[in-house]
Amino acid sequence: MANGTQHPVVILYEHALLGEGIAKYLRAQIGVEAMVVSIRHPEAVESALAVGPSVVIFESSDPFEQFDLTTLAPHAVLIDVSAVITRGSVVAPCAAGLEQIVQAVRDSSPVTRPARARRVRTLAAPTG
Repeated sequence: MANGTQHPVVILYEHALLGEGIAKYLRAQIGVEAMVVSIRHPEAVESALAVGPSVVIFESSDPFEQFDLTTLAPHAVLIDVSAVITRGSVVAPCAAGLEQIVQAVRDSSPVTRPARARRVRTLAAPTG
């Protein structure tokens, strides 16, 4: 983060544009560098999760089919950005998009980090 306290963030993606875009957004908004890894490379995913990230943002049709994210990143907040909603009203009350991601990363300090992983379902709205 900009204040020097870096909380590891890992972004697992199927589509590089989404993964790199979220990483760029986090870097611009709050100064966080994220490790961006294709979910199609199991060894790279396991290496990235071995650093003990505070937040794991993932985009996958079924990430738990290949990896047990709750075991590989037991203390991380898991944010699923796989679903997409259209413009207009939010269809689900838990859908917050990029702001929810930024808040989860900000809240991931070692002092406030949960003892066990919790999963946050985020619906990413298209921009433009």
